[in-house]
Amino acid sequence: MERLLYDVNRYYIVGITVLNRSTLGYASAITVLGLLLLTITLNSFLTNPIGGQTIIPNLGESDSNMRELFSSNDICDFDSESPFSSNALSEKLRDELCDEDGGTLARESDDSETEEDEETDNSDSKDRFQAKLQELRDRFDEALSEEEEEDQPLSEDEQKEVEEQDQFAIREHKSENDKDCKDGNVLEGASNEEDLKVLTECQEAVGEVVHTKKMNDGDYKFLLNVENKYKYLLNEKNNDKTHGYLVVEIVPPDQGKSGVLLPKEGDRVHIWGAWVTDKPKGWHEIHPTWKVVKE
Repeated sequence: MERLLYDVNRYYIVGITVLNRSTLGYASAITVLGLLLLTITLNSFLTNPIGGQTIIPNLGESDSNMRELFSSNDICDFDSESPFSSNALSEKLRDELCDEDGGTLARESDDSETEEDEETDNSDSKDRFQAKLQELRDRFDEALSEEEEEDQPLSEDEQKEVEEQDQFAIREHKSENDKDCKDGNVLEGASNEEDLKVLTECQEAVGEVVHTKKMNDGDYKFLLNVENKYKYLLNEKNNDKTHGYLVVEIVPPDQGKSGVLLPKEGDRVHIWGAWVTDKPKGWHEIHPTWKVVKE
């Protein structure tokens, strides 16, 4: 663009000079100089691309292969029906591993691949995705472990923070009262009843199951990615320790009952149970959960 402006300015000065010295009429001189200026400028523009770049790039074989690779990379395709983008857990990993435009899997090394490397990149991306997915599941298993982390109990400041959040939850959110609530001791069947602080005796929630685990005490525990309207069920410890997911537990006496589904990862469920704080862990749970239905 700078070159084009330079040529226009140069020929404008030349034209004015010619015009001042010309014996032709002004109209004829302006016409001749205009045609000359247009011809020279167009020739300069066409033979010297803007900024030294071609106007229409030459898409060679490498560019074609790369575009085909990107379009076939279903891991980062938000509209894909592949298992890599079909549930909340996969979406969480995709947010971490994919580029912002969702087009390619973010590489862990510099982009210096050869053409042969490009042919296997999609397969490598899936393997990398599966490895990361397993790492996240392992972290969930560790977080949901029955061990009480006796060597790292909640500090006094953490306990105070959890207590303040609990008091706010009790004030702001009242227990539900419908046919899916439970009478009597809502903690009945919980093996760690003494560790549970009841926030509301009956609470519902809707969301997608992102991880499941059968515990040593027989509880069926899973993590629920709740809908936005139920995000208030979470506290800071849920965000810190369970990646912002709600802990849900079905105690052995309720397993096998009608209306109590033991869900799988990826299931979308509607649940009812007691909303509690697991005091040693500090996070919020629905525990016990006495009704689970698939949406």
